[in-house]
Amino acid sequence: MSHHARHLIVSLHDAHPGSWTDIEAQLQFLAELGVNRCSILLVPEFHHEHGADGWTDSIAASLRVRQEAGYDLVLHGYYHDRQGQSDTLSNVFWTRLYTNHEAEFLDLPDIEAKLRLHRGLELFQQKGWQANGFIAPAWLMSPTLPALLRRVGFRYTNRLTEILPFGDNPATSAPIPSQSLCYSTRAAWRRVVSLRWNQYLFGRLRQTPLMRLSLHPHDLHFAPIRQQIAGFVKTALHEGFQPTTYAGYVAR
Repeated sequence: MSHHARHLIVSLHDAHPGSWTDIEAQLQFLAELGVNRCSILLVPEFHHEHGADGWTDSIAASLRVRQEAGYDLVLHGYYHDRQGQSDTLSNVFWTRLYTNHEAEFLDLPDIEAKLRLHRGLELFQQKGWQANGFIAPAWLMSPTLPALLRRVGFRYTNRLTEILPFGDNPATSAPIPSQSLCYSTRAAWRRVVSLRWNQYLFGRLRQTPLMRLSLHPHDLHFAPIRQQIAGFVKTALHEGFQPTTYAGYVAR
């Protein structure tokens, strides 16, 4: 992969047995637009409702085929919720407004975080998947989590505004600034704001070497968002952005 090429990273968030139909539809949608690889973010036990045993042999095999074809499978939290965790005045914005009680790793103690990371990796091993990276739900992490991720053996994580590679030396470990396009669809006003903000942000990202587009399972349910995403992808590919994954990008 050339260091001088421009790249497009599409990531599909919140993949779990209950969202698998939507994830498959997104993969087909992207393939028809010309995106032949992306990062798929897997949640082992989404909202404590979809247990690890919900990952059927069919889903597991489909993901293995994708991985062999160059797709990147990413551990994306473990529960993707804050069940059993308390909110404080300092984090209530992130836990109740910015997210809907989903900032699982925002203030999770390292001992519990390490336990969940290893449980997630055990699922990956059982299903024959490889986890190159970890991305926290809503990109929200405690200050100590990146160092823990490095120790556990992940190759990267990221935030909304940057990619954090875990290279072997400082030259390959510097944060990579890059704001991701992302939609909030929980309410009509959020969808309107997302469309306007992303139109502005896309104009800026067209001038950069890296464009990130983060999708959630329900994004394509809304026609204006679906149309905007299709337009962004078509324009990016036409202007020379090459589809890649987070794992592929940090391995350059």
